[in-house]
Amino acid sequence: MIDWRENPLLRRELLYRLRPSSPNRAVFVVVGLVVILAVVLLYWAALQSVRRTQNIYIFRDLLTLTLVIETLLVVGGAPAATANAVSREREQRTWDLLTITLLRPHEVVLGKLLGRTIPLFLLLLLGAPMVVLCIAFDPRLLVSALLGTLCVVVTLVFYSTAALAASCFSRKTVTATALAYLFAGAWVFGTLVLWGLTSLIFPSVGSREATFWLAVNPFAVIEPTVTNYASDGYSYSASDPLYVLSPWTLLVVYSGLTALLLWVLISDYRHWAYR
Repeated sequence: MIDWRENPLLRRELLYRLRPSSPNRAVFVVVGLVVILAVVLLYWAALQSVRRTQNIYIFRDLLTLTLVIETLLVVGGAPAATANAVSREREQRTWDLLTITLLRPHEVVLGKLLGRTIPLFLLLLLGAPMVVLCIAFDPRLLVSALLGTLCVVVTLVFYSTAALAASCFSRKTVTATALAYLFAGAWVFGTLVLWGLTSLIFPSVGSREATFWLAVNPFAVIEPTVTNYASDGYSYSASDPLYVLSPWTLLVVYSGLTALLLWVLISDYRHWAYR
């Protein structure tokens, strides 16, 4: 069994993603500087607003905004990051060379998944200073910040795994990308549609009671999570299903489906890899 640190597939994916080629190095440096400047300006604006306002909820709002931005990056970036992991190699006629190596199915699947997910995870670390800042100024937000960050990471792994599955069972990158974004959109917008339909079809169930659908929406659980688990000072509605179920429903459902998708990809490797 190959040590993960020596997995050639994982090393190739990370080197290809993290090390720019010579012709694009200048563009990479410029883009990196622009991103760093944007993050610095964002932090500066946040600090200025904190100094000028007397709102006791300012750090809760900053934490919520940071988690929303990170979730937006995950929903928009995870499907694109892994949707071409296998389908592009099929189009470039390099996938057959990979299937005849001594790598085991789980090493191929997890190598592809980790190689495409780690760069996006590193991008999410740009929000870590803001989270630490919120906790430093308001320690009551420690548990909320940890649970919110855990939700973002679990969502990243789940959407990346789903996009990888779409890539494995698709022959074209365009098809895999469309399926990956359709899958992500179903969890974001589909839950909103189900929430509205439940309120309309079942009048006895009010819009507030129907919010249980939103417990698996990665955006909807952020505010309840931040509010629920502050040690004191923040109030929430204990009768709202969304507040009661967040974030545990999302963590359990997303983790379970991620494990199921990985099991299908590994156990069914010979079916999709050699077709």
